[in-house]
Amino acid sequence: MRTALVLVLLVLVIVGGVFAWRAQTGATTGPVAERPGESLYVAVPMGLFVAFAKVADEFAQIHPEVEILTMVDTPETMAQAIQENEEKPDIFISPGGHEATVLREEGLLDPDTMVAFGSYEVAILVPRDNPGNVHDPADLLNPDVEVISFSPPDLTAASHAARQALRNMGLWQKAEPKVEVTGCCNESFQWIVDGRAQVNVQFLGCPLDPKTAEMSDKTKVAIACTFPRDTYYIPRNVAGIVTTTRKRALAQEFLDFLTSPEMLLLMSQSKMRNDQELPLTPGPWGPEQEAGPVKVAGS
Repeated sequence: MRTALVLVLLVLVIVGGVFAWRAQTGATTGPVAERPGESLYVAVPMGLFVAFAKVADEFAQIHPEVEILTMVDTPETMAQAIQENEEKPDIFISPGGHEATVLREEGLLDPDTMVAFGSYEVAILVPRDNPGNVHDPADLLNPDVEVISFSPPDLTAASHAARQALRNMGLWQKAEPKVEVTGCCNESFQWIVDGRAQVNVQFLGCPLDPKTAEMSDKTKVAIACTFPRDTYYIPRNVAGIVTTTRKRALAQEFLDFLTSPEMLLLMSQSKMRNDQELPLTPGPWGPEQEAGPVKVAGS
């Protein structure tokens, strides 16, 4: 993909919204689909957007007549849009799985289409000067830790996994009175940036990556530690078809393309997180994958 397009995509990640891909040239690398002028609307989490854009560009080369529209926002906002808006995406992608599970339970996501890929670790973030003196999860009980900012744990995968970890470590009951639930993951992160909280929980790389942690003085935030992997389920990107779609065949075709071995490899080379080093193969998703710290089938 051309350098100029990459720069545009990075800007789009910042501003969010709805965007579209078309083929870069008139030539195609495959047969033209018998669906002239169709569009497909996909809800894509911010952290996966750059990797997803690579796949969308590849799909556009094969099907230049198909326009890929995207909603790019926080997972909570995208899930709520599917719950509340009349116009819904055809495909929803959750960064961590739980948002997809919630929509599935509400009959808004087809369970037979749900597929998982990539993986995340859950991190504890603190202000740069670490006023709560937090170095491991048990330190959340320190007296100097007065506020722990969470995005909604009943909806947001990162907070859901953190709560599961704290429960399995026997810390949740004492830590819960310190927890302040904000509207979304970005807002909960802002609480440690501006000093309203001493601790925040997020996935690694969302927004702070340990490989670039030396840049964190710009955001006044540091990574204190991660939760032990054996205390929570394995969060994964989970994609599925929204039950209200009128474009099921096209949605399934794109979903199969997105999770093909070639595209998973491409995304892994394009900033897709796979922090728990799972095989680059798609996996199932359902209640059993979220039940606790167990291996995903096939991993």
